[in-house]
Amino acid sequence: MKKKFEKICIIGMPGSGKSTIGRALSDYLKFDFYDTDEQIEIESQSRIKDIFNKEGEEYFRKLERSIFKKLILKKNIVVSTGGGIILKNKDLLKQTFNIYLKCDLKTLIKRTSRNKNRPLLKNNVEKNIKILFNDRKEIYNATSDFTINATSNTQKTIEIILEHLN
Repeated sequence: MKKKFEKICIIGMPGSGKSTIGRALSDYLKFDFYDTDEQIEIESQSRIKDIFNKEGEEYFRKLERSIFKKLILKKNIVVSTGGGIILKNKDLLKQTFNIYLKCDLKTLIKRTSRNKNRPLLKNNVEKNIKILFNDRKEIYNATSDFTINATSNTQKTIEIILEHLN
């Protein structure tokens, strides 16, 4: 079954550019944009790193799933997902067109090192991103409907995605 392009999810590692690309893509398509991490913070009225610290990853994943479930009831949306959405939502991701932003490790390390609000990467960004990368890369590939190398510039990445969607 060919998936429709009315529910687009941007998946990928932390630092792959999901929020940036998702927001820009939704502008081009005139779709509503949602960022699962932002939605979680709005609904829970807490920051993600606080949720992780107080409640743990499992609680966060449950929250993420319930919010994602509600989002994908909508049409004409682009959703930038958290890097770990693929862990507990393979069933839900079958209902969306998933674009995997693939980046090399060096780029991911450079980008994620700038952001201190990434609970799964704290303490040792380089070591932890490598672990996540190895744990998740097969799942990203399996979940993806379209994979693009997102290491280069954002504009080029968006142009390639738009070409593919047409």
